[in-house]
Amino acid sequence: MSPVKKIILSASLCLACLVPASGAPKPAGKSLSVRTHAGQRRTRARRDPARERRNPAGERREKTFRLVWQTVKDRHYDQTFGGVDWDAVRARYAPRVAATRSDRELHYLLQAMVNELHESHFAIVPPESIPRFDRKKSGPGGAKSVGVSGEEETPDEEDDDEEGSVELATRMMNGVGLDVRVLNSQVVISRVAEGGAASKAGLRPGFAIKSVDGTPLESGARLLSASSGVSALAYFRMRQELLVNYLGGAPGTDVRLVYVDEQNKEHEVVIRRERLSGELSPPLGNLPPIYTEFETKRLPGEVGYLRFSTFTPQLSERICGALKSMSDARGIVIDLRGNPGGVMGMASGVTGLLTTKAGLIGALFTRKGTLAIPSFPQRSPYTGPLAILIDGLSGSTSEVFAAALQESGRAVVVGERSAGMVLGADTLKLPTGAVFMYAEAGFKTSRGTALEGRGVTPDVEKKLDRDSLLRGRDDQLEEALRQLQLRKSHAAEVAPPPSLLPVVVGAIAVNPTPADGVRAALEVTGTNGVGHGFESTPESERVMERYIQALGGREALGRVRSRVSTGTSRLPMQGMIGKVVIYEEAPGKRSMEMTIPNMGVVQIAYDGTRGWMQHPLMGFVEFDETSLPYLRRDSDFYKALDYKELYVKMEYAGARDGADVLRLTTPGGAVEEMRFDMRTGLLVYRGGAYYDDYRQVGDVKVPYVTRIPVAGLDLVITLTDVKQDVPVSADAFKIARSCFTQR
Repeated sequence: MSPVKKIILSASLCLACLVPASGAPKPAGKSLSVRTHAGQRRTRARRDPARERRNPAGERREKTFRLVWQTVKDRHYDQTFGGVDWDAVRARYAPRVAATRSDRELHYLLQAMVNELHESHFAIVPPESIPRFDRKKSGPGGAKSVGVSGEEETPDEEDDDEEGSVELATRMMNGVGLDVRVLNSQVVISRVAEGGAASKAGLRPGFAIKSVDGTPLESGARLLSASSGVSALAYFRMRQELLVNYLGGAPGTDVRLVYVDEQNKEHEVVIRRERLSGELSPPLGNLPPIYTEFETKRLPGEVGYLRFSTFTPQLSERICGALKSMSDARGIVIDLRGNPGGVMGMASGVTGLLTTKAGLIGALFTRKGTLAIPSFPQRSPYTGPLAILIDGLSGSTSEVFAAALQESGRAVVVGERSAGMVLGADTLKLPTGAVFMYAEAGFKTSRGTALEGRGVTPDVEKKLDRDSLLRGRDDQLEEALRQLQLRKSHAAEVAPPPSLLPVVVGAIAVNPTPADGVRAALEVTGTNGVGHGFESTPESERVMERYIQALGGREALGRVRSRVSTGTSRLPMQGMIGKVVIYEEAPGKRSMEMTIPNMGVVQIAYDGTRGWMQHPLMGFVEFDETSLPYLRRDSDFYKALDYKELYVKMEYAGARDGADVLRLTTPGGAVEEMRFDMRTGLLVYRGGAYYDDYRQVGDVKVPYVTRIPVAGLDLVITLTDVKQDVPVSADAFKIARSCFTQR
């Protein structure tokens, strides 16, 4: 497989960890009952006796149940389901599903079913619990009406982009400006936004909230504190419920709180809700918008402080800019307390802003294999002392990031054990309009540690304490600052252990062996046919020459000087579809750009001299001479004609599954396998990529479909238009300006 294509695939896995972490909040206040304008017309339509006998709502719920059960059956990363008899689960739940009377009832039942797996990242998110980010249609008077699927309602496929709750989005974006933790059977205010509504009302850290709008909180807090077996998910959901469904709401409306102060005296206060300082992240594939906060400042002693509440793509440039602005700081604290995770690729990019050596942040494993997640040092990374704050509400990508820097010795981790909710998740749209999030991949750190159910253990454990909060102290932050002082004198001497010093060949990190090092060195000296001969067999020559003829022949291939191809890319997780443009220019320039909506542009380019990758999550990587040979071969515009210059040996390896198989050896000793369809003579496989749907473009044939599978996760590129011998702008082979590319 192309190592460069592997890295695109691994970096593009958007492993959503936010929905199960924050839970599927129940709508607060009165339930939403109106439908879109189109939905009202459907309700007024004449009754169809045949349709009523068919019970379309029941059929839809049955189809949803089968889809959820079968998805777990087919896609769960563990074929044993952790010892759960999944067939028996279906038998028990099928009769209960048949008896449901509404989609809402079905969704609660399906959540109970997937809860039997006892793992994180399995969640049914109903339509009313999905914030709508962009309203494209409007009902009467210009206002968009939103509904909840019910007994008599059938969602239209054309309205898929309209599903979600404006009310929920409003509640997420507005509130009183505070955060809470459950401490010693109390819901304690842990943070108050400076200048926010809560601060103006006199609330401050350490105060304990007893009730919100008459709803008591103490019994739930006592239950969480008393039960040692309560999952981290329960804490996530209680916090989400309070902040979104009770304190959240339309700006200008009031919320009534009863709280106790530092002397345990009870007070009642009415606070007017306001627009919070954060923002909603744009939806990414099936991943809905997520409320996100970002904070950066300088602490006394010239220590940098960075806090962000989720790992969402729109924060990549801001995190990069914040860390680079702190290049002169005597230390940096990254506060991940309460951060439930997000897109895993971001852990790779942020790690690269803090390290000087390439390495692994860990690996995903599925039923079909393992995919390493590398990290590459960025230009001008911060190398000073580093501390990371975590707590029991730090989940998923937060845990991956903290564990990677902890295991390498790069950072000291302070606080409390993290949530232990680390699985690679994908999402699926259900017929009822709900979203099903399920774990398709497990995760292990670079040292082979599984964090699921275990979490990250801090180097220095420090719990939040209500008395300290009341005194205006953040003991966890103060401990992090103390640790930075201790590490200051030897921070520059800390180096990753040998297990995290991979050889990066072709932009993919692999564990080094002596043979790898030898091959890498040979690749450098033997590139492009300099100083080597070529040997082959008559049978292998026959297969290769037949391939050249099948493409159009040597003369026709040699006449083409450039090619611009456009199409789409379907990324393996989260249902993300992007736009692809591939620029190729003879003799050896190539640039592929994948534009992913609400994520950015991924570019893999070789300009004839330099090769690089730009990725909105992973950052910028300029390939060195140990990793350029493959990119040079792949960018050779005439690689079908130049095989004797690009390789030193070609052997026929027989027929397999209707294809002739060749094994080609590079100057560096690496072996690439190629397969050619025995019927057409065309290339169908090379180095891990599958090619299909060849079409005539001028006098030559071009594959319109490329599929790259890794560990059961497929990246599919489908071309829609190919133009040859057209001018290619020099800008296609330039490095785009971003925070990651700046020194």
